[in-house]
Amino acid sequence: MSAAAAAVAASASVALLVTGVGRAVAARPRRTRRPGEGTPAPLARTVAGARLDRCLRRAGVPLGPDAFAALVAACAALAAIVAWRVVGLPVAGAAGAGGVVAAAVVLVRSADRRHLARVEAQLPGVAQALATGLGAGLSLRQALTRAVRDAPEPVRSELAQVVRELELGGRVEVVLEGAAARLPARDLRIMVTAILVQRRTGGNLARALAGLSDRLEERGRLARELRGATAQARMTAWLVAALPVGGAVMAEIASPGTIGRVVGQPPGPALLGVSSALYGVGVVLIRRIGRVEP
Repeated sequence: MSAAAAAVAASASVALLVTGVGRAVAARPRRTRRPGEGTPAPLARTVAGARLDRCLRRAGVPLGPDAFAALVAACAALAAIVAWRVVGLPVAGAAGAGGVVAAAVVLVRSADRRHLARVEAQLPGVAQALATGLGAGLSLRQALTRAVRDAPEPVRSELAQVVRELELGGRVEVVLEGAAARLPARDLRIMVTAILVQRRTGGNLARALAGLSDRLEERGRLARELRGATAQARMTAWLVAALPVGGAVMAEIASPGTIGRVVGQPPGPALLGVSSALYGVGVVLIRRIGRVEP
Protein backbone atom coordinates (compact mmCIF):
# COMPACT_ATOMS: atom_id res chain seq x y z
CA MET A 1 0.00 0.00 0.00
CA SER A 2 1.41 3.44 -0.91
CA ALA A 3 1.91 6.33 1.49
CA ALA A 4 -1.20 8.20 0.38
CA ALA A 5 -3.39 5.12 0.72
CA ALA A 6 -1.91 4.48 4.16
CA ALA A 7 -2.75 8.05 5.18
CA VAL A 8 -6.33 7.66 3.99
CA ALA A 9 -6.63 4.41 5.94
CA ALA A 10 -5.11 6.00 9.06
CA SER A 11 -7.45 8.98 8.92
CA ALA A 12 -10.44 6.71 8.37
CA SER A 13 -9.35 4.56 11.32
CA VAL A 14 -9.17 7.54 13.66
CA ALA A 15 -12.57 8.77 12.45
CA LEU A 16 -14.07 5.32 13.00
CA LEU A 17 -12.48 5.24 16.46
CA VAL A 18 -14.15 8.51 17.39
CA THR A 19 -17.46 7.26 15.99
CA GLY A 20 -17.22 3.94 17.82
CA VAL A 21 -16.32 5.52 21.14
CA GLY A 22 -19.14 8.01 20.75
CA ARG A 23 -21.68 5.30 20.00
CA ALA A 24 -20.50 3.25 22.98
CA VAL A 25 -20.81 6.28 25.22
CA ALA A 26 -24.24 7.13 23.82
CA ALA A 27 -25.40 3.57 24.55
CA ARG A 28 -24.68 4.01 28.26
CA PRO A 29 -27.60 4.80 30.57
CA ARG A 30 -28.53 8.45 30.33
CA ARG A 31 -27.80 10.55 33.39
CA THR A 32 -29.67 13.81 33.61
CA ARG A 33 -27.53 16.72 34.74
CA ARG A 34 -29.57 19.10 36.82
CA PRO A 35 -29.32 22.85 36.38
CA GLY A 36 -26.69 24.37 38.62
CA GLU A 37 -24.80 21.11 39.06
CA GLY A 38 -21.10 21.94 39.18
CA THR A 39 -19.31 25.04 37.95
CA PRO A 40 -19.77 25.78 34.21
CA ALA A 41 -16.60 25.53 32.16
CA PRO A 42 -15.43 28.50 30.05
CA LEU A 43 -16.91 27.20 26.80
CA ALA A 44 -20.20 26.31 28.51
CA ARG A 45 -20.66 29.96 29.49
CA THR A 46 -20.88 31.05 25.85
CA VAL A 47 -23.98 30.89 23.68
CA ALA A 48 -22.44 28.33 21.32
CA GLY A 49 -21.20 26.28 24.28
CA ALA A 50 -24.63 26.25 25.90
CA ARG A 51 -26.17 25.11 22.61
CA LEU A 52 -23.56 22.35 22.29
CA ASP A 53 -24.18 21.34 25.90
CA ARG A 54 -27.91 20.89 25.26
CA CYS A 55 -27.15 18.90 22.11
CA LEU A 56 -24.73 16.63 24.00
CA ARG A 57 -27.29 16.04 26.74
CA ARG A 58 -29.93 15.03 24.23
CA ALA A 59 -27.41 12.80 22.44
CA GLY A 60 -26.60 11.03 25.72
CA VAL A 61 -22.90 12.02 25.72
CA PRO A 62 -21.77 12.34 29.38
CA LEU A 63 -19.27 15.08 28.52
CA GLY A 64 -19.46 18.82 28.82
CA PRO A 65 -18.82 21.04 25.79
CA ASP A 66 -15.25 21.81 26.89
CA ALA A 67 -14.31 18.15 27.40
CA PHE A 68 -15.97 17.14 24.13
CA ALA A 69 -14.21 19.89 22.18
CA ALA A 70 -10.87 18.91 23.73
CA LEU A 71 -11.40 15.23 22.84
CA VAL A 72 -12.31 16.02 19.23
CA ALA A 73 -9.36 18.43 18.94
CA ALA A 74 -6.93 15.80 20.26
CA CYS A 75 -8.21 13.15 17.84
CA ALA A 76 -8.12 15.63 14.95
CA ALA A 77 -4.53 16.59 15.79
CA LEU A 78 -3.53 12.92 15.93
CA ALA A 79 -5.12 12.24 12.55
CA ALA A 80 -3.46 15.32 11.04
CA ILE A 81 -0.02 14.29 12.31
CA VAL A 82 -0.38 10.72 11.07
CA ALA A 83 -1.63 11.79 7.63
CA TRP A 84 1.05 14.47 7.26
CA ARG A 85 3.87 12.17 8.30
CA VAL A 86 2.76 9.39 5.98
CA VAL A 87 1.97 11.47 2.89
CA GLY A 88 4.34 14.36 3.51
CA LEU A 89 1.84 17.03 2.39
CA PRO A 90 0.05 19.58 4.61
CA VAL A 91 -3.19 19.08 2.72
CA ALA A 92 -3.24 15.45 3.86
CA GLY A 93 -3.04 16.56 7.48
CA ALA A 94 -5.87 19.03 6.95
CA ALA A 95 -7.95 16.30 5.32
CA GLY A 96 -7.34 13.91 8.21
CA ALA A 97 -8.27 16.51 10.83
CA GLY A 98 -11.34 17.53 8.86
CA GLY A 99 -12.48 13.93 8.61
CA VAL A 100 -12.32 13.47 12.38
CA VAL A 101 -14.19 16.72 13.08
CA ALA A 102 -16.84 15.82 10.48
CA ALA A 103 -17.26 12.36 12.02
CA ALA A 104 -17.75 13.87 15.49
CA VAL A 105 -20.31 16.39 14.22
CA VAL A 106 -22.24 13.73 12.30
CA LEU A 107 -22.19 11.42 15.31
CA VAL A 108 -23.59 13.97 17.76
CA ARG A 109 -26.21 15.27 15.34
CA SER A 110 -27.32 11.76 14.47
CA ALA A 111 -27.68 10.79 18.14
CA ASP A 112 -29.52 14.05 18.83
CA ARG A 113 -31.96 13.44 15.97
CA ARG A 114 -32.59 9.87 17.14
CA HIS A 115 -33.35 11.11 20.66
CA LEU A 116 -35.77 13.75 19.39
CA ALA A 117 -37.40 11.21 17.07
CA ARG A 118 -37.96 8.80 19.98
CA VAL A 119 -39.46 11.58 22.08
CA GLU A 120 -41.78 12.63 19.26
CA ALA A 121 -42.84 9.03 18.67
CA GLN A 122 -43.89 8.77 22.34
CA LEU A 123 -45.72 12.11 22.55
CA PRO A 124 -49.10 10.75 21.34
CA GLY A 125 -49.12 8.35 24.29
CA VAL A 126 -48.20 11.18 26.66
CA ALA A 127 -51.00 13.36 25.31
CA GLN A 128 -53.47 10.49 25.72
CA ALA A 129 -52.26 9.84 29.29
CA LEU A 130 -52.68 13.51 30.17
CA ALA A 131 -56.14 13.54 28.61
CA THR A 132 -57.14 10.47 30.63
CA GLY A 133 -55.85 11.98 33.88
CA LEU A 134 -57.57 15.32 33.29
CA GLY A 135 -60.76 13.52 32.36
CA ALA A 136 -60.61 11.65 35.67
CA GLY A 137 -60.56 14.93 37.58
CA LEU A 138 -56.82 15.37 38.14
CA SER A 139 -55.09 18.71 37.83
CA LEU A 140 -52.46 19.23 35.14
CA ARG A 141 -49.65 18.84 37.69
CA GLN A 142 -51.14 15.59 38.97
CA ALA A 143 -51.71 14.32 35.44
CA LEU A 144 -48.05 15.03 34.58
CA THR A 145 -46.89 13.17 37.69
CA ARG A 146 -49.03 10.19 36.73
CA ALA A 147 -47.79 10.30 33.13
CA VAL A 148 -44.18 10.06 34.36
CA ARG A 149 -44.91 6.67 35.96
CA ASP A 150 -46.48 5.26 32.80
CA ALA A 151 -44.29 6.83 30.09
CA PRO A 152 -41.34 4.92 28.55
CA GLU A 153 -37.84 6.28 28.13
CA PRO A 154 -36.63 8.74 26.95
CA VAL A 155 -39.76 10.85 27.33
CA ARG A 156 -40.02 9.75 30.97
CA SER A 157 -36.77 11.53 31.87
CA GLU A 158 -37.94 14.71 30.15
CA LEU A 159 -41.31 14.62 31.92
CA ALA A 160 -39.58 13.87 35.23
CA GLN A 161 -37.55 17.05 34.86
CA VAL A 162 -40.74 19.00 34.20
CA VAL A 163 -42.36 17.52 37.32
CA ARG A 164 -39.27 18.32 39.42
CA GLU A 165 -39.35 21.94 38.31
CA LEU A 166 -43.06 22.15 39.14
CA GLU A 167 -42.45 20.66 42.57
CA LEU A 168 -39.80 23.31 43.20
CA GLY A 169 -42.43 26.01 42.67
CA GLY A 170 -42.10 26.74 38.98
CA ARG A 171 -45.08 28.12 37.09
CA VAL A 172 -46.69 25.77 34.62
CA GLU A 173 -46.31 28.22 31.73
CA VAL A 174 -42.62 28.84 32.42
CA VAL A 175 -41.78 25.16 32.94
CA LEU A 176 -43.55 24.02 29.78
CA GLU A 177 -41.95 26.77 27.71
CA GLY A 178 -38.57 25.71 29.09
CA ALA A 179 -39.22 22.09 28.13
CA ALA A 180 -40.13 23.14 24.58
CA ALA A 181 -36.93 25.21 24.36
CA ARG A 182 -34.85 22.35 25.77
CA LEU A 183 -36.29 19.85 23.28
CA PRO A 184 -36.66 21.43 19.82
CA ALA A 185 -39.30 18.94 18.68
CA ARG A 186 -42.15 20.31 16.58
CA ASP A 187 -44.76 17.97 18.06
CA LEU A 188 -43.77 18.98 21.60
CA ARG A 189 -44.11 22.63 20.67
CA ILE A 190 -47.59 21.91 19.30
CA MET A 191 -48.58 20.14 22.53
CA VAL A 192 -47.21 22.91 24.76
CA THR A 193 -48.97 25.57 22.69
CA ALA A 194 -52.27 23.68 22.90
CA ILE A 195 -51.99 23.32 26.69
CA LEU A 196 -51.10 26.99 27.24
CA VAL A 197 -53.84 28.26 24.93
CA GLN A 198 -56.45 26.11 26.69
CA ARG A 199 -55.28 27.28 30.12
CA ARG A 200 -55.49 30.94 29.12
CA THR A 201 -58.73 30.88 27.16
CA GLY A 202 -60.55 28.07 28.98
CA GLY A 203 -62.15 25.01 27.48
CA ASN A 204 -62.02 21.26 27.74
CA LEU A 205 -58.28 20.52 27.92
CA ALA A 206 -58.85 16.77 28.20
CA ARG A 207 -60.79 16.70 24.93
CA ALA A 208 -58.22 18.91 23.23
CA LEU A 209 -55.35 16.63 24.29
CA ALA A 210 -57.24 13.52 23.18
CA GLY A 211 -57.75 15.03 19.72
CA LEU A 212 -54.15 16.16 19.64
CA SER A 213 -53.02 12.63 20.41
CA ASP A 214 -54.86 11.31 17.36
CA ARG A 215 -53.40 14.03 15.13
CA LEU A 216 -49.86 13.45 16.39
CA GLU A 217 -50.24 9.73 15.75
CA GLU A 218 -51.38 10.47 12.21
CA ARG A 219 -48.41 12.81 11.69
CA GLY A 220 -46.05 10.10 12.88
CA ARG A 221 -47.54 7.55 10.50
CA LEU A 222 -47.27 9.99 7.60
CA ALA A 223 -43.65 10.81 8.51
CA ARG A 224 -42.74 7.10 8.47
CA GLU A 225 -44.30 6.69 5.04
CA LEU A 226 -42.43 9.72 3.71
CA ARG A 227 -39.13 8.45 5.08
CA GLY A 228 -39.69 5.18 3.27
CA ALA A 229 -40.54 7.00 0.04
CA THR A 230 -37.38 9.16 0.19
CA ALA A 231 -34.99 6.39 1.25
CA GLN A 232 -33.51 6.18 -2.26
CA ALA A 233 -32.69 9.92 -2.31
CA ARG A 234 -30.94 9.71 1.05
CA MET A 235 -28.92 6.70 -0.08
CA THR A 236 -27.97 8.59 -3.24
CA ALA A 237 -26.57 11.41 -1.10
CA TRP A 238 -24.32 9.00 0.79
CA LEU A 239 -23.19 7.35 -2.45
CA VAL A 240 -22.33 10.72 -3.98
CA ALA A 241 -20.30 11.55 -0.89
CA ALA A 242 -18.44 8.22 -1.00
CA LEU A 243 -17.68 8.16 -4.73
CA PRO A 244 -14.73 10.62 -4.77
CA VAL A 245 -13.07 9.00 -1.76
CA GLY A 246 -13.51 5.52 -3.18
CA GLY A 247 -12.28 6.64 -6.60
CA ALA A 248 -9.17 8.24 -5.11
CA VAL A 249 -8.34 5.11 -3.11
CA MET A 250 -8.81 2.86 -6.14
CA ALA A 251 -6.64 5.15 -8.31
CA GLU A 252 -3.92 5.13 -5.67
CA ILE A 253 -4.01 1.35 -5.38
CA ALA A 254 -3.89 0.91 -9.17
CA SER A 255 -1.08 3.45 -9.61
CA PRO A 256 0.77 4.25 -6.38
CA GLY A 257 1.76 7.88 -6.05
CA THR A 258 -1.10 9.28 -8.15
CA ILE A 259 -2.61 11.32 -5.32
CA GLY A 260 0.78 12.63 -4.26
CA ARG A 261 1.63 13.76 -7.80
CA VAL A 262 -1.76 15.42 -8.32
CA VAL A 263 -1.94 17.17 -4.96
CA GLY A 264 1.76 18.04 -4.90
CA GLN A 265 1.59 20.24 -8.00
CA PRO A 266 0.35 23.87 -7.79
CA PRO A 267 -3.09 23.38 -9.42
CA GLY A 268 -3.74 20.25 -7.37
CA PRO A 269 -4.75 21.74 -3.98
CA ALA A 270 -6.97 24.35 -5.66
CA LEU A 271 -8.73 21.73 -7.77
CA LEU A 272 -9.12 19.50 -4.72
CA GLY A 273 -10.68 22.35 -2.71
CA VAL A 274 -13.09 23.35 -5.49
CA SER A 275 -14.17 19.75 -6.18
CA SER A 276 -14.65 19.06 -2.46
CA ALA A 277 -16.80 22.18 -2.10
CA LEU A 278 -18.92 21.21 -5.11
CA TYR A 279 -19.37 17.67 -3.81
CA GLY A 280 -20.37 19.05 -0.41
CA VAL A 281 -22.96 21.32 -1.99
CA GLY A 282 -24.29 18.40 -4.04
CA VAL A 283 -24.69 16.21 -0.95
CA VAL A 284 -26.50 18.97 0.95
CA LEU A 285 -28.87 19.65 -1.98
CA ILE A 286 -29.69 15.97 -2.46
CA ARG A 287 -30.42 15.56 1.25
CA ARG A 288 -32.63 18.65 1.26
CA ILE A 289 -34.55 17.35 -1.75
CA GLY A 290 -35.07 14.00 0.02
CA ARG A 291 -36.16 15.62 3.30
CA VAL A 292 -39.94 15.80 3.35
CA GLU A 293 -41.70 16.94 6.51
CA PRO A 294 -45.33 16.07 7.16
